[in-house]
Amino acid sequence: MLFIAPGPIIPPMKWRLLDSGLSEPAFTVAADEAIALARAKGIVPNTLHFYRRDSPTVSLGYFQKVDKAIDIDFCKANGVRIVRRVTGGSAIYTDSNHLIYGLAVDEDTLPADREMAFRKVCSALVIALAQMGIPAVHKPINDVLVSGRKISGSAQIKRRGIVLQHGTLVLKNDTAMMKGALRMDEMKLSQRGLTPSTCMTSLFEIMGNMPDIEKVKASLVYGFEKEFNVHLEPSEFTSQEAEIIDGLVQKKYSRDEWNLKY
Repeated sequence: MLFIAPGPIIPPMKWRLLDSGLSEPAFTVAADEAIALARAKGIVPNTLHFYRRDSPTVSLGYFQKVDKAIDIDFCKANGVRIVRRVTGGSAIYTDSNHLIYGLAVDEDTLPADREMAFRKVCSALVIALAQMGIPAVHKPINDVLVSGRKISGSAQIKRRGIVLQHGTLVLKNDTAMMKGALRMDEMKLSQRGLTPSTCMTSLFEIMGNMPDIEKVKASLVYGFEKEFNVHLEPSEFTSQEAEIIDGLVQKKYSRDEWNLKY
């Protein structure tokens, strides 16, 4: 019998894990852009960033027109912040009960095909939800569904050799605020047998209680590590990133000239 000695065990590649916790809305979008810029310069490794917004917030896709996407009067009356992200896609409502991830990786990490790149990242969320005992599926191009209802959506941009993708995982949904802040296409939803109240689901609705946020984060870490065969190491923002974030907040994401530009 021919004996073949096992090859060397190759340890998983190391990625960086950042957790900003509850953060100011302008900071969150600035942080994701700063991480992508730092990754493009080779200052930091591939990075997964967790955060929640400390105020009710509408995140507009880069090209969206304000009057078509949101009810700005409702947002002003109800203290809903407005930020415009660098990625495209539709407007979303988020608050402290939405766990958001930002992933900045070199483009070779993901398939070149955009739909397959979304599938790769969304698969990490499907694994994470399975870890929590929740069967989920990826719905192309950029959603994750549980029992036909959306629990996570995402948006992506490729620039300077880096892919930035961010998305949400709904812990608990405030349907009234979402319906008030967003101009939702109810006709399109009705064609799928859904309404603004039933198109989304949440971990709270599925589990019957509010999930432990740290356990949810741990499941997401597990999902990303399994899908990408990496090890995520907790870390902090570099001084260069902190400087970039401050500049982006002051000159861009806190200004109506950017957030309400279209």
